[in-house]
Amino acid sequence: MKTKQSLFTLSTIVLCCLAIIQIGCNKDNDDPERAKEKVVWAVGAVDSTNYGLILFSSDGGDNWMRQGVDNQDLFGINLSDIWAVDEKTAWAVGSENTILRTTDQGHTWNKITAPPQPPEVELVSISMVGSSNIWISGSYGTVYHSTDGGKTWIEIESDILNNKYIQGIHAVNSNEIYCVGGYESGNTNGFIAKTYDGGQSWDSIVPSDNYNKHLWIGAASSGNTHIVYGQEAHFIVSNDGGQTWKNDSVPDTGGTNGADINCLKMLDADTWWGAFDYDEILRTDNSGDLWSAQGPAPGPQNMWLLGIDYYNEDMCIIVGSSASSNNGKIIKTGNGGLSWELKQETDAWMQKVSFIK
Repeated sequence: MKTKQSLFTLSTIVLCCLAIIQIGCNKDNDDPERAKEKVVWAVGAVDSTNYGLILFSSDGGDNWMRQGVDNQDLFGINLSDIWAVDEKTAWAVGSENTILRTTDQGHTWNKITAPPQPPEVELVSISMVGSSNIWISGSYGTVYHSTDGGKTWIEIESDILNNKYIQGIHAVNSNEIYCVGGYESGNTNGFIAKTYDGGQSWDSIVPSDNYNKHLWIGAASSGNTHIVYGQEAHFIVSNDGGQTWKNDSVPDTGGTNGADINCLKMLDADTWWGAFDYDEILRTDNSGDLWSAQGPAPGPQNMWLLGIDYYNEDMCIIVGSSASSNNGKIIKTGNGGLSWELKQETDAWMQKVSFIK
């Protein structure tokens, strides 16, 4: 009887320990900050080697490694945008109708067959919903859509998109997509187009007070809060899922009429981080009502800050391009923007950066 009681006691202890371990494992798995690796990619134009620039970091942007060296698919290709799906998979787009993908953390990059286009077509923006629903935009009204991870593509046709340089594309979900930019020729205004049905039909968004006189660069969203941003610090914001819009701008930025908002990311509906011309970094914590300047941006000065992305509310990376040379830089904050560090200088323009989405 004593032996059985001892065995029962021992079994109980073992089961309790296993339960505690399981609870701990489940807690780790439920914590996105523990589960998500600090993997980040950045892309830019060709450098002195004449290969498009792809840089990779596995430690949140502290150290960077060049990828795609001697890959002929990158020869002469200026890369404009990058989208990191997970630790292994990322997509990049660029000049000459180029779409690239890695599935092995960048050890190899393969060119994906896009719809045929003239060589002057430039792909400039990519947005994804999950791992297989892909939207890409570019010059001459180009919009591609794939629902099977790039195996097949549909080229979107719409009069609203014709003769447009679609600088930004943003998929809110699989049905709601924004295209923003300007005209290829004959018109200096911006344009905003939106679909509610996955690209089958498109409508124009015309803000009040002729706010489309400003060229638009990109769009972002968090929940029901959507923003379209662009030239001379101007933006429009909707708090009801795009039904109504308010015109606004960021005060006291550089330049004659304000610094362009080149890239903006939303941590949530209230908190946005923006990369601007003239080395300016700004953040708002109240949905754009008030903005606080961050920085100064370290490293070479006289830069357009073109790309920004964040790992969490403390860690953010910005890439920039010189306004007067072919140089670029990567900077990082680990304390919510209180201070920034120069992490890399390049001899090519840096365009965009992406943590895992």
